[in-house]
Amino acid sequence: MPRLTRRQAITTMGALSLPIDRLLAQTPASPVATPKSSAAPARALADLAPDLPNFQPMMEWLARENAPQLSFLDPRWQSLDAWKAAARPILRDRLGYAPVPLPLQGDVVSREERDGFTLEVVNISATPAYHIPARVLIPPNAGGKKLPAVLALHCHSGKYTWGHEKVLSSPGELPLLTEFRNGTYGRPWAEALVRRGFLVIAIDAFYFGERKLRVEQMEGSRVFSEVKDGYARVMAPAATPHTAEWHNARNRVLGYYEHHTAKTITATGATWPGIHVWDEMRTVDYTMSRADVDPARIGCVGLSGGGFRTAMAIAADARIKVACVTGWMTEFAHQLKHHARHTWMIYTPGLYRSLDLPDAAALHAPGALLVQQCRRDNLYPLSGMQGAVDKLTKIYAKAGIPEKFRGTFYDEPHSFKPTMQDEAFAWLEKWL
Repeated sequence: MPRLTRRQAITTMGALSLPIDRLLAQTPASPVATPKSSAAPARALADLAPDLPNFQPMMEWLARENAPQLSFLDPRWQSLDAWKAAARPILRDRLGYAPVPLPLQGDVVSREERDGFTLEVVNISATPAYHIPARVLIPPNAGGKKLPAVLALHCHSGKYTWGHEKVLSSPGELPLLTEFRNGTYGRPWAEALVRRGFLVIAIDAFYFGERKLRVEQMEGSRVFSEVKDGYARVMAPAATPHTAEWHNARNRVLGYYEHHTAKTITATGATWPGIHVWDEMRTVDYTMSRADVDPARIGCVGLSGGGFRTAMAIAADARIKVACVTGWMTEFAHQLKHHARHTWMIYTPGLYRSLDLPDAAALHAPGALLVQQCRRDNLYPLSGMQGAVDKLTKIYAKAGIPEKFRGTFYDEPHSFKPTMQDEAFAWLEKWL
């Protein structure tokens, strides 16, 4: 689109004061309509002042100035392959993270038999700075056939002390963890998936689980004042590790330190999504190297932060053939007024000028993609969720493969409940 001069921008600011939610709402109605009962909270929120009140016109102007230029829906793109050849290198460049990996190796730390599957704890070689801790769930394979494999990406949820534990249970676990998992997932879904014959691999993403920031190694005098009380609770001589109070205090500190971590990553020239995507790709490297895995049958599933990581992983890595993105698919322009309060882990500087999130996820085509949305999800406006599904529907139709995309809506809050999991598992079984 043509760029405005400074004079044109200033004279246009008054026209841009119309909230972008209302401007985008002028597009034709979606085929999946919102029930009136579900729409009421969104309308009430729309009546509130923007989170950045006097900055809102500027943010809308910036979004318009930087409107994505590389959507496959642009008429200049007729060939899916040609579009992907142009767009994927830009995505990888914006992610800003492509270290030279160590030689590929998966060190098995332990192995145990669980109910209906074998569990391996594996350290995947990555870079000189770190390895990737993984849990590999292996189904019984009496026939010795190569198995389809699925990356099970855990959510964010502000629970940094847990990574793979969010999707995989362990004997004697903290009741707080069980309660969280039951509320968000209803069950340890990695276990439900392995019992359907898939090899499942769950890693701890950077900043979670074994890879969390070590609060106990911080210099107490330099801890940010906003979380000194949480730090003190973690470090108190009488503190009992792994209690609910200990986890909550630690998570509060780590939540605040997200911004410091993000600033530091950005200062090095990398991005947080870039680290996550590279680690997912390295996990695919390892998974495909296993003798019990069919390298042509790799899938990926995730909720929330794990859903975003899934969307970005399939955008970057064509080896993932089937995916399910749950609770993180939206058009970013809809976020500006009230919904840009997300984790630092989703922001890739400069990417939006080329690709919105659904455009990036569409790089997965012709791979099969299921997007699951929750109507009562307060993290995203319904207009953004619906807009993303509509765009992906159009992209897959233009590519001539409409049957390989599905967008479904559930009358649920932000979650990945068993009914949703069953749809995702059936999608994997159909296409993988």
